[in-house]
Amino acid sequence: MRLLSGEIFLNGRTRKAVAFDETGIIAFDDEALELDVELEELGESFLTHAFMDGHAHPLFAGREHLGPDVTNAKSVAEMQQIVAAWLAANQSPIWAVGGAYDRSIVDGGVFLASWLDEVAPDRPVVLHGSDHHTLWANSEAMRLAGVLSEAPSLSVGSIDIDVSGRPTGVFRETEAKELITNAIPELSMTDQLKALTWAHAELASLGISAVQDAWMDKGMVEVYLAAEELGELVLRTNLAFWVRPDSWRVDAKRFIAERTRITALRSAKLSARTVKFFADGVFGSATASVKKPYESSAGYLGDPVWSSEELNTAVAHFAAADFQIHIHAIGDAGVAMALDAIERAGCPANSVIAHTELVAEEDIPRFAQLGVIANFEPLWAREDGMLTSCLHHLGRERLDSMYRMRDILDSGAKISFGSDWPVSNPDPLLGLFTATHRALPETPAVSWTPQQRITEQEALHAYTLAVAQQLELTQDSSDLVILSGNPLTANVLDIKVLETIIGGQTVFARQ
Repeated sequence: MRLLSGEIFLNGRTRKAVAFDETGIIAFDDEALELDVELEELGESFLTHAFMDGHAHPLFAGREHLGPDVTNAKSVAEMQQIVAAWLAANQSPIWAVGGAYDRSIVDGGVFLASWLDEVAPDRPVVLHGSDHHTLWANSEAMRLAGVLSEAPSLSVGSIDIDVSGRPTGVFRETEAKELITNAIPELSMTDQLKALTWAHAELASLGISAVQDAWMDKGMVEVYLAAEELGELVLRTNLAFWVRPDSWRVDAKRFIAERTRITALRSAKLSARTVKFFADGVFGSATASVKKPYESSAGYLGDPVWSSEELNTAVAHFAAADFQIHIHAIGDAGVAMALDAIERAGCPANSVIAHTELVAEEDIPRFAQLGVIANFEPLWAREDGMLTSCLHHLGRERLDSMYRMRDILDSGAKISFGSDWPVSNPDPLLGLFTATHRALPETPAVSWTPQQRITEQEALHAYTLAVAQQLELTQDSSDLVILSGNPLTANVLDIKVLETIIGGQTVFARQ
């Protein structure tokens, strides 16, 4: 048991002391101080609930970390240098698979295979875009995938082509991307575990104790099971099975079997209660489903992944099978379709609509009415390259009506926070700053859509107890974080994570 005294904020209240062990919080304040336990003074530090990420992809992030990391590259030339250095240092695997390149570096996100060919003429290179709905492949990767000479026709998604009809290297949305990714050899289980271990260590260093892994494809559950069996699973993790419109009826049996297998483990760290749907795409590639045509393409309303009828049927099926519903919806038509499906399924408890980037006025009150959690990625609510790259598709009026955190909270709905990592930085402290400032760190006084800012306490709740509710975790667990300052009063950008505690055990301590 540990007993800490000092500046403490738990369950929405300021405390002066807390005692906890691996079972959870034992006592607060005077009752805690009366216990026969050695007292630890926090001094100028601050203790609160550990952060939790309501929508992320840790295994994907870890896999990308094994390849060339171009996340912070500011030019094509810099990305070429990173790829070349990785290839020189790694003769195996043959394929270089990394990410995540900033689409806004090049106007329109039009990247060319020939740029990668300059540094990788004879090895396949695949880089995921920062939205992770786009990838950039070189000619060797396209040759091995059998798509170098001609672009296949697609029902959803697109491939950038040249005047002769040949792919130029950019593939948008799942159906197009899988033309490339299906050709990439599978990683060994050793490498998969290495990727997951790295990802969990990264998240733990940011004060995160629990995460919704929001995309389980075939083979990924086995990685988590192996990590759990080896005792290497650090964060509490709930898995969400990816539901596809072309195979969900067959896949449903596998999802139930894998959920049953994980439930039987009675693990304190691993659960699999959720199914994940993609209602639409993203704004960067104009594939999100919108109610009013894109300004960049007359009459075009985006690419819904599902028909309304099929989504309604699938959501109702999985709700009846007692799965939590978690739907990616970005455009206002996509959000409306997701809300409709949840309503027609009888409003299953704790349903989540993730991202909720653009919500029509008439749909704002429906979140509260239907009991739907709006999961936001707060770091996106700032005017950076990722946002402004959507301007020519949406126009200024629609762009400035995105990420309506204040309006949805004021409607009485619940919101939770996530990162969509590796799409964006998983640091909750940076997310807290953005949610409360709607600004870039270098220009904190320049707020984008300041009327949608939320308070420090609301933002902290969205990153902690709100996600705990979404993940169906107890709010009195001994998952805690010690920070160098109080995020409710201090400049959150100056604060560091000093210690992350999961189940009463320290999993990260700053040296």
